[in-house]
Amino acid sequence: MRQATITPDRPSTREQLLTLLKKSEGLTADQLARMLGITSMAVRKHLTALERDGLVTTSLQRRKIGRPARLYRLSPQADALFPQQYDAMLTEVLRDLAALDGPAKVDLLLRRRVERVGQTLARELEGTPTLRERVRKLAETLDGFGYYTTWEQLDSETFRLCQYHCPIRQVAANFPTTCDAEVELYRALLRADIERRCHLASGDPCCSYLIRAPQTAAVGAS
Repeated sequence: MRQATITPDRPSTREQLLTLLKKSEGLTADQLARMLGITSMAVRKHLTALERDGLVTTSLQRRKIGRPARLYRLSPQADALFPQQYDAMLTEVLRDLAALDGPAKVDLLLRRRVERVGQTLARELEGTPTLRERVRKLAETLDGFGYYTTWEQLDSETFRLCQYHCPIRQVAANFPTTCDAEVELYRALLRADIERRCHLASGDPCCSYLIRAPQTAAVGAS
């Protein structure tokens, strides 16, 4: 199940708790309760859920007086909830590489990345004999990769697949080879004709693909 990212503008109690832990070397439930202005019982309920989701770890902190206190820290898995700059950094690196070695080297690297993704997708689609099943499985797998993907069947041999998020959107906007290679990959995996109708990198709300069985490619579909 996907975890929601932190939203600094209107953080929920859970998000405030995660942020406090992020800015610390570990806090107790009582400390968190005082900082949030809520009861320790309410904090512990959130912490229990976060620990169950693998976002929080606990350890015992020995004190000079009294029983050891349970100290809560974020797990490495929780890093994914906070803003990342990987896309921007990768774009800068690829621009530098293009300036040093030429755009052909960048195109080669991006196509090799798509090929590696394609190997994973091919394993997931193995044993899916019909186009409908291949489209469904591709959409489910891409959704699991964080592309927020949906699909629908338009008629007996025509489908639409939509991706509402691109983890490397900035890279795609600067290096169209990435998107072109993905279309080629989907065409090979689905063994179908594919036409991209919308494009996130161009400012559209999603990447939308019209998928048709080869024998119906000449027949228009809306």
